[in-house]
Amino acid sequence: MTKDKQVEAVERIVPRHQFEARFKIEMERAGEAVGTEGWARDLSESGLGAFVATELLPGERVVLRIPLPDGVELVIPARVTRNLGTQYGFQFTALSLTQRQQILRVLARSKVIPYVPTLV
Repeated sequence: MTKDKQVEAVERIVPRHQFEARFKIEMERAGEAVGTEGWARDLSESGLGAFVATELLPGERVVLRIPLPDGVELVIPARVTRNLGTQYGFQFTALSLTQRQQILRVLARSKVIPYVPTLV
């Protein structure tokens, strides 16, 4: 490994789990409510990874409407934390105890995605 490439030593706070679902994204732009859709690829207790065709801005506040396998729809405030092309990361900014428990039930039935350190 060269001097300018180092392995990032920080691991994730909570593991990501496989999760696939189409979901809705709501935001406000220029004072108007705007909506789009995404395709969730992974879920954790603290956020969601997804493909989204509409450009979102890092730091942008959104509301996610995520359908769970048991028919429940979670409505969760989040912020955009990262993007690479059409891949986005969302961090939940407020979860109720009930929502956290619902997510944990889904995660208990889902496969963990192994953590692979990134090169910086």
